[in-house]
Amino acid sequence: MILPSLIKFPMAKKRVLLLSSGTFAVFSGILTGMSILGLLAVISGLVDLTGTGESTSKLLIFGTLITLFSSYLSVYPAEIKLSRSESLLGVSCAFLSCIFASSFLYMLTTGSGFNDSLFESTAAFSTTSLSVLDIDSFGNGVLFFRTFSQLVGSFSAILLAVMFLPISEYRDQPSSSELKIDRLFRQGRLEALKSIGLVYLVSIASMTLILSFGKLNFFNSLLISVSAISTGGFAANSALLGDDYVQWVLVMGMIVAGVSFLIVWRMVKGRFTSALHSSEFQTYATLIIVSSILFYLWTNAEPESSIRQSLLFVSSAISTTGFHFSPFGNWSVAVSFLLLLLITIGPMSLSSGGGFQIIRLRILLSVSIRELVRQLHPKAVVKIRVGKEIFDDKNVRQVVVFQFLFLSVAFSTSLVLAILGMSVYDAFVSSLNALTTAGPIRGIDGSIIDTTKLSSGERLTLLPAMISGRLYLLPIFIALGYFLSESRNLMRPRRRFLRWKNSFKS
Repeated sequence: MILPSLIKFPMAKKRVLLLSSGTFAVFSGILTGMSILGLLAVISGLVDLTGTGESTSKLLIFGTLITLFSSYLSVYPAEIKLSRSESLLGVSCAFLSCIFASSFLYMLTTGSGFNDSLFESTAAFSTTSLSVLDIDSFGNGVLFFRTFSQLVGSFSAILLAVMFLPISEYRDQPSSSELKIDRLFRQGRLEALKSIGLVYLVSIASMTLILSFGKLNFFNSLLISVSAISTGGFAANSALLGDDYVQWVLVMGMIVAGVSFLIVWRMVKGRFTSALHSSEFQTYATLIIVSSILFYLWTNAEPESSIRQSLLFVSSAISTTGFHFSPFGNWSVAVSFLLLLLITIGPMSLSSGGGFQIIRLRILLSVSIRELVRQLHPKAVVKIRVGKEIFDDKNVRQVVVFQFLFLSVAFSTSLVLAILGMSVYDAFVSSLNALTTAGPIRGIDGSIIDTTKLSSGERLTLLPAMISGRLYLLPIFIALGYFLSESRNLMRPRRRFLRWKNSFKS
């Protein structure tokens, strides 16, 4: 049952609200999102004191009210154990509530309209490197809020990935002691999330410290580090990214951001050989090396500058970070398609980046090979193998469904954008950049398309793609299915009355 089954008001002072599991997932998800947003707003208000302080009171008041309101409501619903799909629904509602509520915060602090604020908020939490507001008018507090929103969105995506990432159940050496750590990492999901959070903090702190040794001050180093590690690609001042030292640090940071946290886990445990022998990591490294060489050859610019900038563009694309770097050298159509291909493939699974991701692509290639073999040998038993890992049919079905949803969202978004007046190429590139949470949107000549010049309809069309792409599609469709079912039940008052009556009898 989806609607609330029973509301009890006992004689005690504390009132308990009994909800169905689905409603409880939505309710708790919204409260969690509001609590996180309120805490981030309060911290941003304190950070704003280091600058002009124009938005300090607005950030502090908004954050305090949201936090108190969420804390007050959180004591009412009774605790209910949620299933996997209901947990995904809760995370999706938390994510959406953060986006919607922060839109009002942008309206309050920047004076912008709701449409622009909603787009800015969605781009921030979805880690899509797009912006429509006047960044130069942001104070330190708003900049801090905008940048760290990317970190919240990135960690939400990691949370979902840990919950339903396709995991192999068989290994060539199931008794190997080296695999026990990986099993503990995957089975102990709460401990895994704590470890991932620690990796986030250490990575951001290390990169901030390294950037501080250069020409950047601590605050700008922190913001750029968070944007790189979270693959958000937001920079308050793009001119700060032109320094050679900063670019080399960004290359290393973005490459690490695209590496699976499981690989980082192995390295932390001292298992460097095991980490380097990962087939997905080898594919990721090969894509970066080969693409950088092709990028260098096709642009044909100055040798030293071209090598560094080739790595910069490639690492930014494959990690779906999307810093706004201007094109250089003899930019050709092949270079544009190469970057588009890297954005679509994306980084490793269980990383900060978006995109289709390498493990899913390799699973689909293995499925294609299996079907070709079955055409030649109908009775052959062919397992889906990626490196040393074997995936069962349940996980393969997840990947096939993800592929269908990925293509459907990309095609439908492109179609709507084309109807609204975009060229076919720009519509296709815009939909893929939004779905993979990459950005910036580049034309065929490499020039960056100014998002502020897009119409309101075009911006609104990109929002569902950005949100669903950051949450790996499935949770959003689960949430959509829930609300469609809820709407259907609202249209049937007799059924609602009978269920409510039966709940009292029981």
